[in-house]
Amino acid sequence: MASFRRVKRGLTRTFQINQLFNDFTPLETVALAIAEREGVGHNLWRSIAGYGKVVDEAAALLARFGLASVMGERTVILPYGKQRLLEIALAFASKPRVLLLDEPAAGVPEDERHEVLQIVSDLPADVTVLLIEHDMDLVFSFANRISVLVAGAVFVEGTVAGNLHRSARQGGLSRRKCMSAPVLVTEKLVAGYGEASVLAGISLTIEEGKTLALLGRNGTGKTTFVNTLAGVTTHHSGSIHLMGRDVTKLRADRRAAAGIGWVPQERNIFKSLTVEENMTAIARPGVWTLERVYTMFPRLKERRKNLGNQLSGGEQQMLAVGRALMVNPKLLLLDEPTEGLAPIIVDELLAAIQRITQGEGMSAIIIEQKARKVLPLSDDAVILDRGAIVYQGTSADLLANEDILGKHLTVERVHRTRRCTDKGGMTEIGADNGLSTSVDQKGQAAVRRYYFNGRNSSATVSCSDTSGKKARRWQ
Repeated sequence: MASFRRVKRGLTRTFQINQLFNDFTPLETVALAIAEREGVGHNLWRSIAGYGKVVDEAAALLARFGLASVMGERTVILPYGKQRLLEIALAFASKPRVLLLDEPAAGVPEDERHEVLQIVSDLPADVTVLLIEHDMDLVFSFANRISVLVAGAVFVEGTVAGNLHRSARQGGLSRRKCMSAPVLVTEKLVAGYGEASVLAGISLTIEEGKTLALLGRNGTGKTTFVNTLAGVTTHHSGSIHLMGRDVTKLRADRRAAAGIGWVPQERNIFKSLTVEENMTAIARPGVWTLERVYTMFPRLKERRKNLGNQLSGGEQQMLAVGRALMVNPKLLLLDEPTEGLAPIIVDELLAAIQRITQGEGMSAIIIEQKARKVLPLSDDAVILDRGAIVYQGTSADLLANEDILGKHLTVERVHRTRRCTDKGGMTEIGADNGLSTSVDQKGQAAVRRYYFNGRNSSATVSCSDTSGKKARRWQ
């Protein structure tokens, strides 16, 4: 029986990777499903306001799932927990008799997790639910009967009582337990290019399933750190451990085989190969298959026979991410994935990255110039300056700290009232903080100093005149 006929019979599901319309609002998404159920979905190219019954039912359903306050927002900007709830609401719009829930709490941040778990626990008793979940606390608070699978076979099954609770946990399926080991540990890492050192002893830990935002101004060592993890810089001292394995001395190809997926800033796709050949050429066995990447990036499937040099910048970046996933990595490195892309493509790509990391539990390091874009997608944040860590904490704390963001991630030019001071033959024009210019009395040369957050740089330039009220021309 075709899948759409099964839905009409009362069987619906949610997905591990959200299958939502990013540009729709929650109201439009649920209303479309209700209209299709009522046989009027083909008319929704007209204004939705003309279908009052459909809209009222959609609004009531969204309120039931805690989405009333965001029903008019674009889905792509919703917090991930809200997106998970929207997908469940979308499934309920078909009035199912059997609901298949595929890891509804996967990747949901801790501050949103309680709401998701509460709503899942309160699903109506007249709907039969088949729940796939690694979080045993949710399982035992929700299920009446449990089957535990190990290596494709039933390990234990029964009601939630007696020894089943202990046996299920002995099966090693506790998500908290399996995610406790760090995926990456660096200790006093010093690296650079040739004899020059760029990294000044970086030590950090990334837990499995966590995403790290790596931030800092240009030239602070962000790309060098990621390149060092990938194995394409000169290692001077310190260590790198991936899933407990020392990979410090491994070549780049061996690190990829060990579980490091790298999306470099330059993308580095094979321009003479097709989209599909780019991905299959380096594929390794695992959960990320060609079809799964195409599901994540439908545009790549449409362009699968096109050569790499026939793709737009956004499509090339999608291909670079998809190719890294085909290695089936333990840790994904993304070096400024949105650089140079149109805003609409940036939103699409960041939404995909959110599904990969928060939805799939993929550990990742994301370098991004747009701090306010990447911080909501990450768990933790590190700021580098001159190759050293100057801030380390949660992304939520950093996003709320304007002082730290301003100090380490912005460059400000402060304008003050001009003043002139005799400096022994030189006239200083400007201010103590901002732009200061020293000009000799003959108008022959000047030194212009720019003050950024307490630091200054200077350059000698020429000026046309310093007398009277004539305008000064800088060359």
